[in-house]
Amino acid sequence: MESENTTGLPEVLAIARRRAGAFVLTFVVVFAVAVALALLLPPVYEAKTTVLVEEQQIPPDMVRTTVTDFVEQRLQMITQQVMSRQSLLDLIKRFDLYKKERKKETTEEVIDGFREDIQLNPISTEVVDKRTGRPMTATIAFEVVYQGENPAKVQQVANNLATFYLSQNLKAREEHAKASTEFLEKETTRLQEEIRAIDTKLVELKEKYLGSLPDQKMINMQTMERMSRDRDALLTRIADFKSQREQLAAQLFTRQATARKQGPTAKDRLKELRLQEAQLLSKYSPDHPDVVKVRREIAEVEADAATQQQVDNLLHELFNTRLALSSAEGEKAKAPIEAKVADLRKQIHALDPQAAMEAEESSLANDPYYIATQNQLAGVETNIHALNQEVKAVEERIEGLRKQILLTPKVGAEYDRLMEAKANRTARYRDMRQKLEEAKASIDLERGQMAERFSIIDPAVFPEEPVKPNRLALTLIGLILGVGVGVGVAAAREALDTGFYSANRLAHAARLPVLAVIGAIETAADRSRRRRRRWFAAGTVVGVMVAAVATVHFAVKPLDVLWLQVTGKVTAAEEEAERTPSPPPTQSTGEER
Repeated sequence: MESENTTGLPEVLAIARRRAGAFVLTFVVVFAVAVALALLLPPVYEAKTTVLVEEQQIPPDMVRTTVTDFVEQRLQMITQQVMSRQSLLDLIKRFDLYKKERKKETTEEVIDGFREDIQLNPISTEVVDKRTGRPMTATIAFEVVYQGENPAKVQQVANNLATFYLSQNLKAREEHAKASTEFLEKETTRLQEEIRAIDTKLVELKEKYLGSLPDQKMINMQTMERMSRDRDALLTRIADFKSQREQLAAQLFTRQATARKQGPTAKDRLKELRLQEAQLLSKYSPDHPDVVKVRREIAEVEADAATQQQVDNLLHELFNTRLALSSAEGEKAKAPIEAKVADLRKQIHALDPQAAMEAEESSLANDPYYIATQNQLAGVETNIHALNQEVKAVEERIEGLRKQILLTPKVGAEYDRLMEAKANRTARYRDMRQKLEEAKASIDLERGQMAERFSIIDPAVFPEEPVKPNRLALTLIGLILGVGVGVGVAAAREALDTGFYSANRLAHAARLPVLAVIGAIETAADRSRRRRRRWFAAGTVVGVMVAAVATVHFAVKPLDVLWLQVTGKVTAAEEEAERTPSPPPTQSTGEER
């Protein structure tokens, strides 16, 4: 056929008559398949339970819960538990679900199909976060949806899944609160033990370095200054007593020397001889025997005077050494003094044995003045000894204070470190103790279901109408698709047909005039074929009408109810009210448990 050839209405009608069989056959096949799918596909029912997320009933300022995660996070966690293999397998066995699938498929495939039939639809809204004050999207409720072929079981499974969400939420919150409490109890106990250990170390430090603590440094310095003044005062008194002792010793020595030198002394004899020498020189020459004799005596007396002076010096030193020996303490201190006394005695005995004997045996034993002076000297020695002991004690105490002051920085650093550690742990202990009390109150809050909780506000009802398949939609789609495919098949057959069914087309194609047209000669076979086509067309129309009526009856509304509505015996509102069951009371977490 040429593209420039136009087709009029008569041609279209002729084509429709010629290709009516192909169109009807194609339409019937496509429409029949669509109706079969609409009628044979099993109905799928859907049940959903709406769960409300209720806020904490008691103000958080009074009792603060330890569960601080978001609802979305908790829902995801519970969903993972719901979708676990064991949980779904228990539900399948409990409600005897998926009988056909269990016979043909593996357990894992059945469980995967079960997961696909379960849906969780959160219901969110814009709220203001109480912790940050910023707007955020929060989940205020959620729907637990389940789809299946058995409406009764669909309702039961949906309610059971919702109940599982409620129980798992309560269980998870209680376990979280218990875990927080146990952790805080362990931390509190550990901090108590650390504080006790630090207190023990502080006690040991104070006992070991008593007097070297930082708060004692000022007292130690004041005490050391006061004791230094006391030591200076004692040393002053000792110096006074030593001066007194020297005076008394000088008096005793003078008394002894006086007693030992009774009669004319060498000085007196020397004066007398020098006077004689002067008298003789006035009479005689220096070589005169008398002058020589006097001069010889003068030399002897001078030698005796020098020896006597040396003996006096040694006696004085011996006297002072004996005084030092009497005031010395300890064998180590006395040993060198005793050796010096012995050496002095030897020197005196070598120079003047008589003087050495007199030094050992005093002739003043009965002299009252000498005895009184000796007693005074002994008292002074006693006082000096006592004061020396006091000075020694004071110096030892000063040395001890000095060592304590030198240790204060080291001890203070350790003491400050321990005190800082104790302060930190005490602050943490108080904080943990407060949190522990809050955690215990949170457990009571969770057990009393006064914290954030899930409650069922719309339980699943018995689904009376399936949600799929949409039989009416499938039928309409089959009708439209049948018409479209039928027209396409008819057009394709017409395009592929090489025959000529009109004189104009033949003349146009051959570019020759048509001389005559012979009409079609109908045979008995042609008439029989035409009758069959008519019966097939009538059957097709009847089949389409029956399919349409069946689709309306099963997919839209039963025919008896539709007839009553058409005749006015019952209204659609009354029929809907009769079919809709009364809603059950709202269920909460406690009821579900």
